[in-house]
Amino acid sequence: MGRLFFITGGVRCGKSSYAEKLASELKTSNEILIYLACGVCTDWEMEKRILKHRLDRRSSHEKWTTIERPLAIGDIVDTIPSNSIVLLDCLTTLLTNELFNGDMGGGRYVEDSIYESVIQLADRVKALLVVSNELFHDIPPETDEILQFQRTLGRLHRSLVEKSYIAIDMTVGIPVMKKGVSMK
Repeated sequence: MGRLFFITGGVRCGKSSYAEKLASELKTSNEILIYLACGVCTDWEMEKRILKHRLDRRSSHEKWTTIERPLAIGDIVDTIPSNSIVLLDCLTTLLTNELFNGDMGGGRYVEDSIYESVIQLADRVKALLVVSNELFHDIPPETDEILQFQRTLGRLHRSLVEKSYIAIDMTVGIPVMKKGVSMK
């Protein structure tokens, strides 16, 4: 099994940039860097965020292969080379896409499917870095649907952190190690 790295934190706290840097540091001469992008352009703000991430990868000293996959990441696991370091950005977006835009139905099936796909991918590649959002310190949800979403994301977080080699919480741009040992 490859190593699973879990990186969470608040919105726009530097999770993706940190994950890109960490992936680059993990890379040796024979690994491929893959950016598994789950974002979907739903409005002008998301369009700007997607563009920023693309420009960040283009300006990187490393060569990234980008796979845009907003749904059903399990369907492509077998196509990803085993010598890859994969950055999945982001679990929260993938869950949103599957619950609200996907054909999977909903509820526990979506949660189990995403979890199993992530674990299968981690088993296949050298390293998998999963970026997600920390949504549990925000204003309490106003609807049962949002509360259910938070609960599902929370269960996914706990399950993936349990399997992870390292878990990091980004706080104001500073990586705080929650599980594992420092990479430095």
